[in-house]
Amino acid sequence: MDVEVDLYSGRPNPRFPLRPAAVDELGRRIAALTPATGGERPYDGLGYRGMRVLTGPAETVAELVVSGELVTLRTPDGSLRHLRDPGRALERWLLDQGAEDLAPEVTATVRQELAR
Repeated sequence: MDVEVDLYSGRPNPRFPLRPAAVDELGRRIAALTPATGGERPYDGLGYRGMRVLTGPAETVAELVVSGELVTLRTPDGSLRHLRDPGRALERWLLDQGAEDLAPEVTATVRQELAR
């Protein structure tokens, strides 16, 4: 399972592997999130947009997008589920998981965005 930092337009986004112990922890963290009340959408503008967890074909979640305080899960049949990520805790945790693999300037840029 890889995580893509959705940062660039017109060139490939940086990625890092999510290690097996972190995959288990990710599942626990997602299970602890509460449903979003509705209407929110992931940020889709210029610059840093969030983290995209890229799952394998055998997973029950086809795509996981963590953006702002919103987590969007898309299942293989295309249905969506939105969860709240108060304080962007899951996004910060994902960034910490990739700190060793990402270029320092990428990590610094994302940390700046998360501090806003």
